[in-house]
This record gives sequence, structure tokens and C-alpha cells, in this order.
Amino acid sequence: MDFATFPEVERYLNSLINYEQAFPLGGARDRPKLQPTLDAAERLELPLSLPNCVHIAGTKGKGSVARFLECLLSPGHQVLSFTSPHLKSVKERVRLNGELLDDSIWQRGFAEITGALQREPAVKLTYFESTFIFYLWAAQALGVDVNVVESGLGGMYDATNVLSDTLAVLTRVDYDHTEILGNTLTEIATDKSGIIKFRARVVVGRQPGEALSVYELRIAAENATGAFFGADYGWVPEGDGCFKYQDVQRTVDNLSLSVTGAHQRDNASIAIRAATTLFDDLAPEAIRDAVSSCVIPGRQQLLKGTPDILVDVAHNPVSFRALADTLRESYGKRRILAVIGMVKTKDAAGSLSALKGLVTDVRIVALNNPRSYKQEDLCAIATSLGFKADCSMSQEEAFADLHRHGEHDLGLVAGSFYVAGDYLIWRERARTS
Repeated sequence: MDFATFPEVERYLNSLINYEQAFPLGGARDRPKLQPTLDAAERLELPLSLPNCVHIAGTKGKGSVARFLECLLSPGHQVLSFTSPHLKSVKERVRLNGELLDDSIWQRGFAEITGALQREPAVKLTYFESTFIFYLWAAQALGVDVNVVESGLGGMYDATNVLSDTLAVLTRVDYDHTEILGNTLTEIATDKSGIIKFRARVVVGRQPGEALSVYELRIAAENATGAFFGADYGWVPEGDGCFKYQDVQRTVDNLSLSVTGAHQRDNASIAIRAATTLFDDLAPEAIRDAVSSCVIPGRQQLLKGTPDILVDVAHNPVSFRALADTLRESYGKRRILAVIGMVKTKDAAGSLSALKGLVTDVRIVALNNPRSYKQEDLCAIATSLGFKADCSMSQEEAFADLHRHGEHDLGLVAGSFYVAGDYLIWRERARTS
């Protein structure tokens, strides 16, 4: 199957089952599993043991840790990363040194992939599995020496868990995807702990007690080596908004971030520990420069203007609480108008309640996704929490309303990757029209 242009690749991917839009998962065929990905990798003769491979799982912070690792390691290495979901284009999911791959690489890769998988007996993959197989193909084709892979859903049965010989990174666990992963932190952490392999090296981020116990047991059972936030590495605040990273072997002081939120100091510290586990010769100055210049799109991303707009992919209670902390600490005197859109399987009440006392006026919008909350349903939840909620606007009208001169002096877009991405696309088009 040939692909003359990148839009043809997009059309092919959009023709596949996409559980990011078709949800919830149902019967046996729909249950996350590894065999289709294993079959595809075998058909294409793709290696599952990649050089210097970091495999990241968790509820919050996965994408940020991946970005920090790109920034830390790309100056001296060829770093290929796989993350999901994307904001504006599927090309964001596979990056080389933080940059998008050329269209021609996607076209060549999917020509080879589809050609191999369509041979009888055909191997059928989902949207996510197909993008991950392309990642494995690109890792081989480009000959990279560092691989950074973010799991999609959970860990144990996620397609990315076909990887072997990985450095496992576990970011903070909280309640999300409970219909798949379980209703307790123990169940959720158990699924995510599946990325810990026999005798692996493991970096564990800040965790609630239930999850920490699961990881300690799994690390012991797999005869793995764990580095735990707080006990083995971490950060402490310094003056002028800076912080200091420290572990048994090194201290890096005077660190600052271009992204906001105390939780990002956790994520940067996790990434520093993972990066120095792979390469222990990283110089303090290189670490300092890398984290200070690292930009993470859609993560409390401040877009300057009149008014300023803060874009955040917060989509569950833990990420909304982190957003609220930033609003309280950095924007406490701002009058905020928010545009919110969420996926209907998320805990909207638990998420929005974090913004009480910080945001008064809310524009509720529908997502360009079949899993979207209906405007009236999400509006009812927001109203019940005491927000002045308006669900009469389209996305475009709500985005434009953020930019009108009114009583607010900060616009906020939050609730999902989809609304954040749609806003960024709308903003680009509005600036060029």
C-alpha cells in the first residue's frame, strides 16, 4: 500500500479502530492485549529490545517526563520518543530529538507496515497499536541510540509493554480509567507495575502509600533495582523560584523551569534521575540548561497576549488539583474566564471542584470526539458546583470569547487533550486569517 502524501497516512489511521474515541472497551476482542502488537513486530522483524529504552507509566506526568528526557538527552544523543495522545497532529506522537519527523518517513514507514501486515494471514491493529508499530519501525530505520516510550493505558496490557530491557519509570498514580484499571489505587498501580521487568532498573516518582507498596513488592518480586522519590532522590526549594535536585551521587542546584507548577519539579526530578541512570556523566550545567529551556506544549502553557491564555490538558481530578495550585500560586489576583470540555468517562465533578474559588465564569463546550460530555450535562455539573456556566456557545465562539476585552484578564482552556488541541489549532487559524 503506497502513501503519496502524509494526509493519506492520516486517512489510513483514521480508518482503524480507535479506542481513544470508541469507548468504553467491551468484550474479549476489545480488551487491551499484547498479541496483535507482538504479531506485527514479528511480521516486520522489528526489535523489541531497544537501546537505552525508558518506558513510562503512571496517571499524571508521563508526557512531561518524556519531554524533559528529550531535553536532557538530545544534546548528545539521537532520542526517539513515543507519546500520546496528540494535541494537533498525530505526528506529535513520534519525535526525533523533540522535533516532528518528515512526512516522507511516515509515508515510507506505513507503506512497509501495511504491506507486511496485509499479507495473509493479515494482522489487524488499532490506531494506537499502528502508531506504536511505526515507532518501532522508525527506531530501527533511524538507528537512534535512546528511546523514550510513554504507555497509553495502564501498563501491563498496554501495547507498549511488548518492550524488553527497559528502564521503567512510574509517575504518580491516581484515579483514572477506573472502568479498565480498577477502582482502587492498589488495582491501578498493579496494572501499571506490569512495565517492571525481571532485573530491571526502576525509577518511582512521588506516590500515595497504596501505590508505593505495590511498586515495592513488584520490584522485589522481579529482583529489580528501584530508586524511590524522597528516599533515593528528590528536590528541595531554593530562593528566587529555583530548586535543587539531589540524590546519593549528585546535587544540581539553581534549577529553574519554563513550565509552571510544583508538580513539574517532581517530573523534572524523575527525568533527571532516569537520564543519569542511563548516562551518569551528565554535567550539572547541561542538566540546568536542559530543564530550564524545556517547553511542554499544553501543560499549563501560558500564551502571552491581551488577555493571556493558559492552556492545560488537565483531564482528571489529580491534574485539575495541580492546575488549581498553579492558579492559586501564580495567578491568584487574575480574573479568570475558563473554557472547559471533557470526555464523558472522566470525573467531571471531582475535576471541576478543584477550581472553586479560583474561577467563576465557565464556557462549557463539546469536544470534536464521540466520547465528549454533552454540553448540557457538563454544564449542569458545573452549575451544581456553583460556577456561572454557559453552554450556549460552539467551540469557536467560546475560544473567541476568551480573546474579547471583558472583565477577565486571564483565559483558561482545560479539560482534555482534545479541547486544548482544538484551541491551539483555532488560535493558529485565527492568527493567519
